[in-house]
Amino acid sequence: MAASNTTIDQLNETAQHTALETFAKFYLDRFFGAGLDVFSQIVTQGNLADINHYLLDNQPLTREELTAGLLTNRSGNLLDLLKQVKVTFNAQGAPETPWNDWYADQIDGLPQGL
Repeated sequence: MAASNTTIDQLNETAQHTALETFAKFYLDRFFGAGLDVFSQIVTQGNLADINHYLLDNQPLTREELTAGLLTNRSGNLLDLLKQVKVTFNAQGAPETPWNDWYADQIDGLPQGL
């Protein structure tokens, strides 16, 4: 199947919500797991700080509660972040490249240190 090359801001409301929710869950896995190094290399605005501040302030919440909270309180930051990383989506809001694969590809493309 051919890629749609649809950006986050071209999705309908339902698909955009799906994209934001899927991304929020992936972001939480990175935040509480292996880190967000790739995003710090790509993102130039304060979206990471705003999202991370919300997560740190709400650490006692479950992952499900954090996901819902991000979608309610930080959806604008998530949307801006998705615009900056330039990921494309299918019509249902799923990323054309699964998030873990996208992240691995981004790591491979980063300059290596000494």
